[in-house]
Amino acid sequence: MDEFLKSKRPLKFKRVIDKNGGKVSYVASGFGISYAINISGLESSQNFGWYILTDGKPETWHQKADRMEELLAEIAKSDKELSQRIFSSISDCAGCGSGCKCIIPYKHNGQKRLACHGRVTLRMKNEDFKDVREFFSHLNILMERKIAQGNLPQEKILLKKKITS
Repeated sequence: MDEFLKSKRPLKFKRVIDKNGGKVSYVASGFGISYAINISGLESSQNFGWYILTDGKPETWHQKADRMEELLAEIAKSDKELSQRIFSSISDCAGCGSGCKCIIPYKHNGQKRLACHGRVTLRMKNEDFKDVREFFSHLNILMERKIAQGNLPQEKILLKKKITS
């Protein structure tokens, strides 16, 4: 996975290893997306998503352009099952409180999810690693196309949406 992610251009992932060695992260800061392998604790996992920039007051927290919905639609054109597996693996909002600014609403294929920090969490199984590779391959192609069209990702401010059941 290390060589694969670091070879992706224009994403340009950089690896960061937790000081205790329990987490290895890959960050593509130009696009605001990260991937992490958590190898400490009772259950190892991997996750990815558009991270939240929390400099300043909560009302200024934001992401670089979150392309999850656009990317899932793009993936679905060639692999509907993969797009659905990724969408189904979005981490549900943990309900940390009414003041939470990190709830990201996503829609795909007529379904809605309220995501906790916009994260997708997967197991440490071979098929899940394959899904991660496919996701980032699709993302890399999408970003190459956006750059060629002069349509670079833009930052957006997160606004907490009212949660309704």
